[in-house]
Amino acid sequence: MFEQSFCSSPWFHARLTYNGDFQECRWFKNDQPGQNVRNTSLLEFYNSDRMRELRTGLLNGQQPAGCQDCYYEDSFGKISGRQRQLHKSGIKETDFVRTIRSSPHYQYFDYSNNNQGLANYAATDLQIDLGNTCNSACIMCDPVSSSRLQQEYKTLHKINSSLFQNPVEFESWTRDPAVLDRFVNELIGIPDLKYIHFLGGETLYDPAFYSICERLIAAGVAKNIIVGTTTNGTIYDNRIESLIKEFKEFHLGISIETVTPLNNYIRYPGNIDQILANIDQFLALRDQAKLAISLRITPNIFTVYELDQLFEYMIKHQVIAESCNILSSPECLRIELLSHDLRQIVVGKLDSIIEKYNLQKTAVGNIRRTDLVPDVIANLVVDYRNFVATYRKPGDADVHRTHLIKFLQAFEKSRGNSILDYAPDYEKFLRHYGY
Repeated sequence: MFEQSFCSSPWFHARLTYNGDFQECRWFKNDQPGQNVRNTSLLEFYNSDRMRELRTGLLNGQQPAGCQDCYYEDSFGKISGRQRQLHKSGIKETDFVRTIRSSPHYQYFDYSNNNQGLANYAATDLQIDLGNTCNSACIMCDPVSSSRLQQEYKTLHKINSSLFQNPVEFESWTRDPAVLDRFVNELIGIPDLKYIHFLGGETLYDPAFYSICERLIAAGVAKNIIVGTTTNGTIYDNRIESLIKEFKEFHLGISIETVTPLNNYIRYPGNIDQILANIDQFLALRDQAKLAISLRITPNIFTVYELDQLFEYMIKHQVIAESCNILSSPECLRIELLSHDLRQIVVGKLDSIIEKYNLQKTAVGNIRRTDLVPDVIANLVVDYRNFVATYRKPGDADVHRTHLIKFLQAFEKSRGNSILDYAPDYEKFLRHYGY
């Protein structure tokens, strides 16, 4: 019944997206409209045809198309979302057969296998995307995730309509008080709800984040729930200090790509000095045992060049970073498009970090255990070093490199900046492709 490609995620997890559509998983890619929170409950979606089909496919050894990002990361030995979910089910790929049988979720897998993919266990791990209200316009982001970028895309579309689609207007589901109230009531009623991860937009900028957390606290269920959220680091709101104390645990991810001004270009219009000052304030809260802090990184063709400096920062401050995925979109920003000479420089930099701190990859279970921070950091450094050293250059790399130039030029015409001011070592590479 089970193959090594199995994933346990759809037996305890689901995602609510920016516009209110339910989706199978936080990593799942599906462009088809789904059932919407405005007219469907979480429980109804959880046993919908889409979820039943996904469970049945995984039980039968299939690799669903929507799961390909995880399988891609698996191929490089990187810890994928699929592997994170297997860990939550107590399943080890190195001891797959035995641990899947001993998994606390096995009875639920078996039930679905005998009931056409139906689940008899509620979703206890949720990702809730509040909407796209955001004060940043990161170049690798998209309009559905950033209200600021949504507005800028109207200008970008006029500059280059082939690369930038005119953004689709939509209303974040949290802007409807009745829908928000009904959904929070459903959350309060979920038995054994364990984890909620909130995303925006910028969650610390969105009133819905505070509203939902305060409702959970008032209902008396917060003490049993781990809350996670991701911020871009541009905001420090004192309300976060009181929220931390009310939940079972609080996980704060801070999205950052570099510790240099290059971050200002990539995560426009952030100020890296202010962001680092805010991170210092967040790190000062770590003595509250229930707060776990991590950096959220998505390295691209430019920021991978400065990963060594970011890793030095992590080691100095003993803060881990979680890399949620290997960037695949926009395709022109993929690490795999590096020129050969830049690629070798990156590998050399990462080798120097590994040698300097004698880093070695080790088996790590719970990455938020404070005693495992050095191991988590070491694993990330080694994983990225191995990825950069071993990836296969795409056959159409030159096409995407040419697109990269047009992509950057459109943004720079809109913003009045230049990548060469932030990544001067890339000048030869960029000029070669028409910059």
